[in-house]
Amino acid sequence: MKKFLSLVLALVMTMSLVTVSAGAKDFSDDGSITYKEAVDVISGIGVVDGYSGGDFKPTEVLTRGAAAKIICNLILGPTTASYLSADTAPFKDVPVTNVFAGYITYCSQQGIINGYADGTFRPTATLSGNAFMKMLLGALGYDSAIEGYTGANWTVAVIKQAAGIGLDDGNDEFVGSKAVTREEAALYAFNMLQATMVEYDAKTSVDINGATVTIAGDKAKEVAQGSYDNNMHKPNLQFAERYFDKLDKTETTDDFARPATKWTFKGDKIGTYADAADVTYTSNVKLGDIYSDLDMSEKDKNAEVYYNGVEADDVAVSKGNTVKVSSSSANNKLVADGSTVEVFYDEDNNDVTICIIDTYVGTISSKEEKVSDPYVVVNSESLVTEKDASTSVSISGSKARFETNTDNFEEDDVVLFTYSQSADEIKSVVKAESVEGTLDKYTLGKNLTLADTEYKYSKNIAFSFGSETSMTTKSDYVIYLDTNGMVIYVDEQEFDASQYAYVLYTQSSNSRFGKDQVQLVMSDGSVKTVDTDDDYTSLEGTIVYYRADDKGEYALRQAANVHKNGNPTITTTADASIATNGVLSGGADTFEMKNTRAAITTKTGTTVYGNSETVFVVAESDARGKTDYSVYKGIKNAPTIMSDDPTTSPAVETKAVEMVYTTSGSSDVVTFAFIDATGAYVTNGKRDVVFLAAESATKMITDGDNNQYYLYNAVVDDEITTVKVKAAQDAGSVVVAGNDTVNQVVTNADYNNKGLLTSADDISTSDYTTLKGTGVWKLSGSYSIGLNGTTASASVRYTVASDAKMYYIDTDGVITKIDDVKNISSDSTATYIGLLDVTDGDIAYLFIQEVDNGKQEGAGSSGVVLSGISASYSSGTVTVTLTGTNAGQVYPVTISLVNGGTLVKLTTANVTGAATTTTATISAALSAGSTYMVTCGDQSFVLGV
Repeated sequence: MKKFLSLVLALVMTMSLVTVSAGAKDFSDDGSITYKEAVDVISGIGVVDGYSGGDFKPTEVLTRGAAAKIICNLILGPTTASYLSADTAPFKDVPVTNVFAGYITYCSQQGIINGYADGTFRPTATLSGNAFMKMLLGALGYDSAIEGYTGANWTVAVIKQAAGIGLDDGNDEFVGSKAVTREEAALYAFNMLQATMVEYDAKTSVDINGATVTIAGDKAKEVAQGSYDNNMHKPNLQFAERYFDKLDKTETTDDFARPATKWTFKGDKIGTYADAADVTYTSNVKLGDIYSDLDMSEKDKNAEVYYNGVEADDVAVSKGNTVKVSSSSANNKLVADGSTVEVFYDEDNNDVTICIIDTYVGTISSKEEKVSDPYVVVNSESLVTEKDASTSVSISGSKARFETNTDNFEEDDVVLFTYSQSADEIKSVVKAESVEGTLDKYTLGKNLTLADTEYKYSKNIAFSFGSETSMTTKSDYVIYLDTNGMVIYVDEQEFDASQYAYVLYTQSSNSRFGKDQVQLVMSDGSVKTVDTDDDYTSLEGTIVYYRADDKGEYALRQAANVHKNGNPTITTTADASIATNGVLSGGADTFEMKNTRAAITTKTGTTVYGNSETVFVVAESDARGKTDYSVYKGIKNAPTIMSDDPTTSPAVETKAVEMVYTTSGSSDVVTFAFIDATGAYVTNGKRDVVFLAAESATKMITDGDNNQYYLYNAVVDDEITTVKVKAAQDAGSVVVAGNDTVNQVVTNADYNNKGLLTSADDISTSDYTTLKGTGVWKLSGSYSIGLNGTTASASVRYTVASDAKMYYIDTDGVITKIDDVKNISSDSTATYIGLLDVTDGDIAYLFIQEVDNGKQEGAGSSGVVLSGISASYSSGTVTVTLTGTNAGQVYPVTISLVNGGTLVKLTTANVTGAATTTTATISAALSAGSTYMVTCGDQSFVLGV
């Protein structure tokens, strides 16, 4: 019998191989464990444990090989069992090298575990729920032969008996044919611990024709308590009382006053677990309905009511009583939609206990991992009150802590929590589920409809932006749901600057143009005039959130928490002074924003703050009198903007600065800002930097729309790409179009609607000091480099910023990003262009050009001279037309793919020229949607497929 019990107990559990001390384990996947009490008790008594990673893996299944090892650990002890080995393979599918070979050999020799008729053991096979229940019944004393657990229909008898004594209690979806999981095994074992053991009348063995037959009584009877302690507090002897005599079960109440069970092992507390409620409600309920749902026959005129663990007003649970648990006469305002009302009924004494438990919403403000008992700190977003429903409770300090596995949470997570007023502590914390969508409508104090689905408000609903009335339809929100699917927290969707814009001008359908339109300054600095779905003239001069439908029509709403410094008004488009005074007027002449600090003085007495996520759209007029909108992310990257020019003494006011901005909720942290800095003191803004690799410059290209440009490999603000440089640059542009000898670094690049770069400015000396020279040297130090000099010792040492943007450019103009200054090689002949940040004194950009002194460059080196080239593509054939050809001369024509920052050569074909004009076909499989370059001699043609 002992040998059989060792087998059963080993298989009873989801078997881990580690012996543990008493006390419930805090597994990293606690939230995935359905049968928490069972797992806690079974792990607490050392029968099962989790894995080395700290998780329990509740849905994994048992295997026969692992069971053999655990059986050996139980019978022999882990130390002795660890020395078991197999000299020969115990089964044909278990070689001596199998990790479980020694354990399987021992169990087979002892008759504990058998193999299959085909000579296999199947160590990775699973155990079904039926087989598992049969073992548990055997452990309790049930005889397989007598009870019918053998033969073709053995499973019917097993399941009938197991269900009859409650072995499957807690799992309403038990399917015996399925493999048993770890947590199911724990549940059934937990139930078996509390099940009563049985025995039969004395058995007699007789020999009939050489066969031994056992004859016994045909009815199992419960084993008397005997000398064992009654730790399970039930009649007769339970399994735990015989084999785990230090496990104790005590009836008590939990911190919400619910009837509960307290488990201890060897004097150490495992945990306290509430009983399952007889009925549960999620809103206020009539006392007569409770009477009916409990199938009562006699009223309880003094049913006790508890609110978050504190005793409230008694009520009368009686037939037909229409008064609710919470009414003006008792427990006023304690129950609403989203409250959990658990009702427990003691039929023997006709006692009804009603426990009201509120669920609240909060956010994780921090977590502490480096302590013996890790915890998270919850910042309550809900108003927590005492049982009078009016006195607030402060959840702060140590009361805001909840001990848990902190790996399950991140800072700023939105969580649901319960709070026991009687214990004055948080009792549970779980992450809240969320739904995102567009708000269709809402009814004050009752519900909202998001993405066509209606959600009721939970009792303790909270809004991140303060008030429900701040919500606007057609806007996007994230709602968080309580455990009953009711909305308990509403937040605006995470700030996305790309969906925000500044409304520059508007017109309505009543205007001479007869349509609703707005002109928007977008978050990328572009200006768009768009059709709108309504008249938005009231939004002129403010920041909006927008959405465009599939017809290109825009819907706008004013962004939340919009502020202005003074009374900025739009300057009319007919005003010729926009270039000097800006698009806005009426701002503050005390404006000050420095990119060396977070504080921004928008006007006298008003200070707000920028951070690394703040997006600034800044309006200025360039040297050509054109209004430019530059975009900066992060206060450190934004320009310094001041109404007063600090470079004069005394400081001279230059111009008032207008700022319209949004903040995060009710805070003073700016999320998005539109600043008109025209005419003001502006310096050190980190604008886009554009690098053009001279060696990559093509000859002038004429495309199908007669646009003429040069194609360069380029870097545009840390992105390796290609740039089309318009052949005829705008007046004032510093870009030399077609320059194929000197690398160019510029800023404030403008592009036309064809995507051609039309103008750019020199790097501002107030932003960067430009370094140029020959010689790049790798020096000691994590962020150091030597520039300019024939040797390292002769070079000038510079510090490179930790986030510097660095590139190699080879002799063909191909650009490669340098991820770390350590990857730079010393080169006495390499030339460089570096941009030294005047604020930090570090190199922010570095472009290193490799030099090959013996290389002959230039398309004309082959002696091919043409006056023109064009090409077309159809069905795998490129048709090329060359003009200016000579009869009999060979012309090499190359087809290349324009790919990111370079040209990828596909094929070269030699074409024999005719007099003046030559047309030829070249076989090439080109991909639709791609762009190709067809070149010959000093001529190139861009071919779009």
